[in-house]
Amino acid sequence: MVRKVVFLANCLLNQNAKVAQFAFYPGVVYPIVDLLRRKGYEVEQLPCPELTFMGVNRWWQTKDQYDTPGYRKHCRAIARSTADLVEYYKRAGCKVYLVGLDGSPSSGVRLTGRNASWGGRPFASLEQYQVVPGKGVWIEELEEELARRGLAFDGETGVPMDVPGFKMDEAVKELDRFFE
Repeated sequence: MVRKVVFLANCLLNQNAKVAQFAFYPGVVYPIVDLLRRKGYEVEQLPCPELTFMGVNRWWQTKDQYDTPGYRKHCRAIARSTADLVEYYKRAGCKVYLVGLDGSPSSGVRLTGRNASWGGRPFASLEQYQVVPGKGVWIEELEEELARRGLAFDGETGVPMDVPGFKMDEAVKELDRFFE
């Protein structure tokens, strides 16, 4: 039987890593983790580059704000050790998947947040945070490191917790279909 491993966005296992006022759960997002467990997936927690770069007390930002040489350098540095783990699993014959956080400026897989003129003001409305197709900075850097090694995830998706109108039950159903 082939082992199946999911590299899971940090904040899906630790909502305390989220920016101020964005946590939906007091800790683990159990509906997502329970689904993966029931389906027989091993879970590896991805690092949170926003947390390790900016710390715990931070407001939300857009991809435009994180898309800087310094932040990309930080993401590349942590991508190397993460890519090492992906490579180990792939060499062992495992199927390796990515589940990011859609809508995130860093961990978005299918969707990210943009607004070139937004300054991340704490009182800005969520309408100013434009969710658009694309990957977050961290995911771009991770995938570039994997590509450099001739590797790729066997599949990737995101849980849209950073998308307005998010509904957990719909996200779990979508993830269940993805892993069929």
